[in-house]
Amino acid sequence: MFRYFFSVFICLTSICTAAQTRVDTSKPISFKYMSKAWNKNPTAIDSGSFVLRDSASKKIVTIQLLETGESTGEFIGQYNISWGEAQITPEIYVLPKSLAASKDQKKIDNLINEGLLLRKPFFFRADPKSAQELEIFDTKEQATAALDAYRKSHLAVLPPTSSLSSAATPVGRPALEAQAAANALEEKTRQSEAAAQLLSERQKMEAQEKLRQAKLRQEQEAMAAQEIAQRKEQSRKLGEKGLELYKDKIFIEAEKAFSQASDLDPQNETFYYQYGVTLYKNEKYNRSLVILTISKATEANSLEREYYMGLNYMKLKELDAAIAKFQTVKSKDDKVLSPSAAFFAGVANYQKENFDEAKSNFEYVLDHSQDPNLDSQSETYLEQIANIAAFKREQSRKYFVNLNIGLMYDSNILAISNSQASQQTELAGFRWSYGGSVEYRPIYTVNHEFSGVLSLSDMYSTDKKFKAAANFQSTDPWLLTVYFPYRYKGSALGKAYQMTLSPGYETTRMDVNQTGTRKVIVNSTVLKTDHTFVMKEDWFATYTGEIRRDMSLLDSSGDDDQTATKISLGSLQTFFQDQKKTQAWVGEVGLSQNAAAGRNSTYNRFDLAATYFAPWKWDTTWTARLGFYNANYNQHAVGRVDNDSSLALGLRKPLNLNWAATLTGVYTINSSTLASSDYSKYLIMSGFSWTASP
Repeated sequence: MFRYFFSVFICLTSICTAAQTRVDTSKPISFKYMSKAWNKNPTAIDSGSFVLRDSASKKIVTIQLLETGESTGEFIGQYNISWGEAQITPEIYVLPKSLAASKDQKKIDNLINEGLLLRKPFFFRADPKSAQELEIFDTKEQATAALDAYRKSHLAVLPPTSSLSSAATPVGRPALEAQAAANALEEKTRQSEAAAQLLSERQKMEAQEKLRQAKLRQEQEAMAAQEIAQRKEQSRKLGEKGLELYKDKIFIEAEKAFSQASDLDPQNETFYYQYGVTLYKNEKYNRSLVILTISKATEANSLEREYYMGLNYMKLKELDAAIAKFQTVKSKDDKVLSPSAAFFAGVANYQKENFDEAKSNFEYVLDHSQDPNLDSQSETYLEQIANIAAFKREQSRKYFVNLNIGLMYDSNILAISNSQASQQTELAGFRWSYGGSVEYRPIYTVNHEFSGVLSLSDMYSTDKKFKAAANFQSTDPWLLTVYFPYRYKGSALGKAYQMTLSPGYETTRMDVNQTGTRKVIVNSTVLKTDHTFVMKEDWFATYTGEIRRDMSLLDSSGDDDQTATKISLGSLQTFFQDQKKTQAWVGEVGLSQNAAAGRNSTYNRFDLAATYFAPWKWDTTWTARLGFYNANYNQHAVGRVDNDSSLALGLRKPLNLNWAATLTGVYTINSSTLASSDYSKYLIMSGFSWTASP
């Protein structure tokens, strides 16, 4: 069956932008968060708090979520955000319990700006006529898994009407993961290039500053003793003024005072060091690093200097250098600085997803800190790490199961030609379809995925009174397939990219002789591949290829021998119509060549189709597809050209996380130069599917 996926907006990292999602403030927003760590009391309903900030206006609001029941670990809440803006771009941060009831919005905003609050990935979906839903997660893997489950439960299904039916889905989970991985790689590359640029600037700045300091010292040595004394006195007064300004948090004026004091007395390393610290306070991180590096450490400030250098590196996103500095400070077991350094080392490791190292640092804070705020924030991080560990255990499941059952009404089961239809007493009937698949996925990483998939499907046809009909059942296929798909998710040609290479084997059984026993009629070896490029945020381009060898075991030979080698090429171009990727146009084009042993089965085929899918009421998704193909049997004994047109409408309703229901209607007209292949028919299908990961 041809399947169409749609998605919603998903923020996987801390670099999601306003161009990616906008939340409508005229509608309520439902929040959801699963957290075992928040479930403190198994016999009571617990609560927890987040901060929502609009990335554009920087306005923030505290969100309190309540547990859905005793010991459920599921926290929910619904809010209306009335800030005056029609739309907002949400950022979600974990709020320590010590700040949950705080009214000090400025303090919370400062913590966000300083990187002290956790920013969470989230999953946002909205229906035009219903409330918006924002589900919060601890890691991007959790958000991706939720997206995968959501897309599976909202899968729109249409029957096979073209040679593209076995092609890749227009946009599946791996393609979106590839986009996320490419974005992350792009951001990592950008940060690496920025770090290299900053290092180059620091090197130049350091060389110039050393020359300047050397010149100041030479000028001081050439001065008379009285002038030196006067300048030192001026320097002392400016230094004292700088300290007062610093204590009052007037950092811009403090920076000027320390700079002037240091220039008046270049031998005074204390003022020069304090100048470097105020540069950090004034967000001049690169220059602060240069000054702190050049300044000579004293016994009083050597550890503090390492600490501020670590803070500078962290602000510049040079996390490895920051961690090294913080670890140095932590190792000295200073009562004041070591716990703070351990906390920031934990934050940096958390950002790098080094969760074991982060956990060790936060535990050190709890053991050594005397600052309640630092303890509270460390506890919050440890809760998140515990949640991540629990998710990792869940992620270790490698098996996936799908079962499906459906009932179809077919107006022309045997595809009887229009000229012969009046002579046939029974054309229509019901067809049961059922089957399932089992997937084992031993490899699943950010960039690579490999699995084995065993699928089985069967059909059982009856007449309109649900009685067995031998002539109908002779067309019922029993199909067993085994595929081993390998996926690469990353980037190629400067675009986010996903590739699938899937070798497989298929065997088909049918009761073609109406003996009551189905036998193998064809065995096939197949190699499929697809390549998806994210051309733009709203344009996904997929290119497909397939080569298969069909070994026919039917009692036919000569011109009717169906043993063949078939090569197919195709492309699907998906153009999303909204930022959440819930509705889109999909264009399809395909070419195939079936080189059969018998000339009556040899053909060239051209496919063309257009599809539109979108959400509808009652949490359903509807899909419409118009398809056409031309098949030219150019070696046929009497000549044959088929033109097939079809219209399909599909509707899918998720019942819960595992179950979904579908309803599909199809009308097909096949116009052929061969009278026996000229027919029309319609299908009405309903079905249920169940998916799970044991």
